[in-house]
Amino acid sequence: MKFFFVINYSLNKAMKTAKEAIKILNELNCECAVDETQNNLLNKLNGLAKSSNQNLNSFDLIISVGGDGTVISAAKLAIKHNLPILGINAGHMGFLCGIESNELEKLKQLTSKSYFLKQRMLLDVNYEQKHWIAINDAVVTKPTLHGFVNLKIYDKNKFIIKYRADSVLFSTPTGSTAYSLSNGGPIADPNLSFIAMAPICAHSLISRTSLFSETSVLNVEVGDESEACLVLDGIVVKLLKQNSTIQLKRSEKKLKLIYLKDINFFELVKNKFF
Repeated sequence: MKFFFVINYSLNKAMKTAKEAIKILNELNCECAVDETQNNLLNKLNGLAKSSNQNLNSFDLIISVGGDGTVISAAKLAIKHNLPILGINAGHMGFLCGIESNELEKLKQLTSKSYFLKQRMLLDVNYEQKHWIAINDAVVTKPTLHGFVNLKIYDKNKFIIKYRADSVLFSTPTGSTAYSLSNGGPIADPNLSFIAMAPICAHSLISRTSLFSETSVLNVEVGDESEACLVLDGIVVKLLKQNSTIQLKRSEKKLKLIYLKDINFFELVKNKFF
């Protein structure tokens, strides 16, 4: 089998964990590779081949070593090439990770395909003929520290609500334990399929999280009084013009996550937070 690694080399624990994981997989006659431009990893870790990010179709899966942020970074490649991803948690929370760094012996299950494959809903985000995919969330926010964004929300062409707020957050069920949770949103089973919408610091008496069905197509219209900024999974991707519209809907693609043990989601929440 062939495994493509994405490693958070800024974390000492991730580097140590990756080294142990590569050794185990090499002993099983598996090929492990990283991007050919990652010379720092090729020089520090033994047993690694190099490959281009464009040649991932020959690999069986992607292995992420780090925290949830590393999984999200690796997931962009996984989604593009329709590959499953296994996250090894060497970071903080690790909600998206399939095993912890002290469970590396479970990697042997990969060769016999003794694992659980779970698919997660993604968001399609479209703006002026540009297209992105969000795993956790999309945020329409003010571009500076002061002021508000003025937004009108439509489901398809039906007006829903108008917000004057710092931001409006749109999240997937997977993102319910990320930014949405910090904003007081509901914790959701990631097997569900919906779009959650929540204003942040809204100048309004109504600021509850709203849940839209997976068939909803949300159009967010930026008012003529302010510009806005689009943030996807914590990364600023675009400045939105006045009187422009951004569209959010369920993606036809899925994020495929591998877990090497069967664990109830709410048990995972309990273990991470308590």
